[in-house]
Amino acid sequence: MMIIVVVTFKIDSEITEAILKEKFLETSPIYKDTPGLIRKNYISEPSNNLAGGVYCFDNMANAKKWFDEERIDWITNRYSKPDLKFYENPVTVDNNSDEIIS
Repeated sequence: MMIIVVVTFKIDSEITEAILKEKFLETSPIYKDTPGLIRKNYISEPSNNLAGGVYCFDNMANAKKWFDEERIDWITNRYSKPDLKFYENPVTVDNNSDEIIS
């Protein structure tokens, strides 16, 4: 069963959408080799000084391993202390591949 991890954190009110996108693009290459990561979507809500990511992992072990204490510290130092929520993903509708995955 796939796992979805929703990560949110507060961002400085002076960070514009353009700066945030640059920061996201700067870090995006590290996710290409993340064990078990199927997809990551960066998210933002600048009007509420909030940003983060939605991660899809192949299993809970890989998700938990990625979000270890070192990763949490890295996010905290870069932005602020993150809030993480882990969800089981029993069914996915993928319109790009025209599949329903369960």
